[in-house]
Amino acid sequence: MIQLIKDAAASVGVVAFVTNSTDKIETQLNNITKIQQSPIMLVSWDINTSLVFNKNGFLENPSSDIVALLVSKPGDATKETAETVSAEMAVIFRQFIQALYRSLIPFQTQSDIPAISNASYKHVPIHGLGKHSGVLGRFTMRTAIAGNC
Repeated sequence: MIQLIKDAAASVGVVAFVTNSTDKIETQLNNITKIQQSPIMLVSWDINTSLVFNKNGFLENPSSDIVALLVSKPGDATKETAETVSAEMAVIFRQFIQALYRSLIPFQTQSDIPAISNASYKHVPIHGLGKHSGVLGRFTMRTAIAGNC
C-alpha cells in the first residue's frame, strides 16, 4: 500500500515519505526539506485499515484511511505567494489521486465500491516553522487482497 502511494506520488513529480510516530511533524518536515527538493509529501504512519468479510466468507479489499501533507517552499514569505503555492499543490494532489486511483483499479474485486473514496484536501498556505505551503489531504483507498482464495 505504501509503495503504491510512493509510486503514484513519483509519477506526478513528488517524493513521498512516511512519517514516524516519535518526532514532531514539523521536525520531520524540516529535516526532509534540508535534503530533498520540494514538492514533498509526508504520509502519516498512523494508517487505519478495515477488514470486512463478504457473504461468502472471503475478505473484501482492505480499506485504509490515509492522511498526507503535500507541501512546497514558497519563494518568499508573502501571503500571496503562499496562497499561489498552496493552489499549485492542490492541483498536484488531484493529479496524485488520479494516478493512485489508476494503479488501484487492477486490484479491485468489488465493482460497486470505488478504489478511492472520501478524497479531500484543506489548504495550508503557511505550515510549520519553515512556512511551507500546500494542502493537507485525506482519502480512503482500497488495496489488493493478498493471499485470498
